[in-house]
Amino acid sequence: MISNDTFDTDELLALARLNVEKGEIDKALARVKQVLAAKTPPAEALTLGARLYAQLGLFGRAQELYQRFLQSNPGAVIETFQLGMTHMDAGQPREALAIWESLLKDHPVHPPALFYRALALSQQGNVADARHALETLLKSAPADNLYFGRGKELLQALDNGSAPVHATSAAGNAKKPRALPQKDAYKTEH
Repeated sequence: MISNDTFDTDELLALARLNVEKGEIDKALARVKQVLAAKTPPAEALTLGARLYAQLGLFGRAQELYQRFLQSNPGAVIETFQLGMTHMDAGQPREALAIWESLLKDHPVHPPALFYRALALSQQGNVADARHALETLLKSAPADNLYFGRGKELLQALDNGSAPVHATSAAGNAKKPRALPQKDAYKTEH
């Protein structure tokens, strides 16, 4: 077996991308971690590592890498959105909302941020603001955009009163919101 020490940084990142495509997350992470050990790793290593950690459910580690990336690239839309996703997936909707609201100030029609902002707001019972975000999404995104369809479904659920909202039962237990597919959340660019 060939050691990772045989490869330079660019080669390790290229091999890690191939590992991700093949679903070999453990091999990809091993290679990315080696690149991240450098004093100043390349930006791609930070974002690839963050996505890998997020996919593994290690949201704190993903957040740390996204924040490191954003220190050098403060206007990066995709990574800012994805940082918000790590907070949402970690059960920190307030932090996610703050990140997306900041993103939406500069990019007011960013489809993923509008959709997930609406989802988080609906889960918190803020239906009016969720509806407003969804209406903005539906007016601005093309019909073939992934989030147009999801936004339309969520708006219909809000209109029908069946949106994924945290509600308290008579026993005082919070009901879990309906899960929406998020496997593409760390890959989306639209």
